[in-house]
Amino acid sequence: MAQEVFFSELPECSRFEEVVHAGAYTDAPGSWYVVMSDVRGSTVAIEAGRYREVNALGVATIIAVCNALPDLEVPFVFGGDGATVLVPGSRLEAVSQALRGVRAIAVDAFDMELRIAAVSVAELAEAGYPVRVRRFRLSEHIALGMFAGEGIAVAERWVKHPETAERYAITPGEVRSDLEGFECRWQPMKSQRGEVVSLLVVALGDDVAKKERTYTQVMAELQVLLDGRDACPVSRHNLRLSGPLSDFSIEARLKTGDREGKTVTRARDDIRKRTLIGRVLAATRQEAGGFDGRGYMQEFIRNSDFRKFDETLRMVLDLTPVESQTLEDWLAARHSEGLLAYGLHRSDSAIATCMVKAYKGDHVHFIDGAGGGYAMAAKSLKAQLAQR
Repeated sequence: MAQEVFFSELPECSRFEEVVHAGAYTDAPGSWYVVMSDVRGSTVAIEAGRYREVNALGVATIIAVCNALPDLEVPFVFGGDGATVLVPGSRLEAVSQALRGVRAIAVDAFDMELRIAAVSVAELAEAGYPVRVRRFRLSEHIALGMFAGEGIAVAERWVKHPETAERYAITPGEVRSDLEGFECRWQPMKSQRGEVVSLLVVALGDDVAKKERTYTQVMAELQVLLDGRDACPVSRHNLRLSGPLSDFSIEARLKTGDREGKTVTRARDDIRKRTLIGRVLAATRQEAGGFDGRGYMQEFIRNSDFRKFDETLRMVLDLTPVESQTLEDWLAARHSEGLLAYGLHRSDSAIATCMVKAYKGDHVHFIDGAGGGYAMAAKSLKAQLAQR
């Protein structure tokens, strides 16, 4: 049990700039597993306009795992078209059942294939690829996991490589998936400054200290560029619940596991009704049914997961076109020096997919750029890495 509470007992940092300090991370227990999900063919799906469905399946895997471990805190990272979660080996079967459930929903309700896999932290460490974890305090109610070391990137290579993928794949078996808390009810959040930039940065080289200096340099450049603001793409000016004519079918299909039919229609109608009530409460700043129309919006902003680190710096930022171009020029110069590789995707909006355990405090909002944000930035990043 002591190892099961590993993450909840880690010391915390509250300044995002500190997450790149490698020496402050703690080795994950060897008995834990890196579990990963990703939508196969996500780029094609995104280019066909299905990026919200891809996002939904990525977030659904996090929610399914967290609901399978209701008594534990576990670290996770949302990647746009999938997710990474670190879980204790003692609970791996419960987690596998939950992920199999999401995989079945991906096929039945979305006609998409979801890859799910698990890699032992001990095996990664023995191969020389540690998985290291830090606890980042996002807000009063929410702490998120950050990862350092090469373990996460190597685990991803292993689960995707044709020669090793079968070894790590979570095989068919018992299914028990709970997606309570999944919500997808917010309008795209229009940029307030001109562009929403989805950014991925990977420091290059084998020297840990050198890589930390590169990440620190990136963070310092952003500080200067942004003049102290965090560039969060979510604000009171662009945060709006969807209207009564919105579709709501993604959440309905995900929760019912069906593509169409009476169950989906009923679920969609219920979601529409609840969203309409939320709109009224937000507009009148009243509270009912546990939803606080006055405080929830501000908590939403504070609980927005728009920056993360898993040995890749991942950010969704609201920038002016000048700031966006200045940033890209600076990154291109550092890339030419061999210090880093990066991927960058621009859009006019951000989107939110939500994990709501309670309307007061315990809710996290996974932010991505519209039009495929992180996934499309990853396409550019992979192209740069392939040229090395």
